[in-house]
Amino acid sequence: MTRRSALQILLVAALAVSIVANFFMLGFVIKQNRAGLGGVVAEALVRAYPQEVRKEFRRLLRDNRASTFQALRELRQARRALADAAGATPYVEADVEQAMARVRTATEALQDKMQQLLLEALRNTRTAA
Repeated sequence: MTRRSALQILLVAALAVSIVANFFMLGFVIKQNRAGLGGVVAEALVRAYPQEVRKEFRRLLRDNRASTFQALRELRQARRALADAAGATPYVEADVEQAMARVRTATEALQDKMQQLLLEALRNTRTAA
C-alpha cells in the first residue's frame, strides 16, 4: 500500500467516524426531547443566558422547526458528499475541496439560523421586560 492511499483511507475513515458520530448525537438529542432541537443542543447554545431567554429560544426553535431541520438536512447532505468525494476513485482533490466548501457553507447557514433565533429571543425578552 502506498503512503498516499493509506492517507486517503485514513481520511475517509475519519470522515465516516465523524458523520456516524454526528448522526448518533443528533438521534440522542431528538430522543431526549421530542420537540427536536429544543433540548440539549439548544441548552448548550444558550446556557449562559437567563431562563426567560432560554425559554423563548426553545419556543422559537419549535416554531421554526421545519427550516431548522432543513438546514440540518443540508449539512448532512454536504457531509455525505464530502465523504463520497474523499473516497472516490480516482481521488480528485478539487472535488474534495469543493465538497468541503459546501460543508462550510451549510455549517455557516445553520449557525446563522441559530444565532438569528437567539437574537430574536433576546429581542423578545428584552423589550417585554
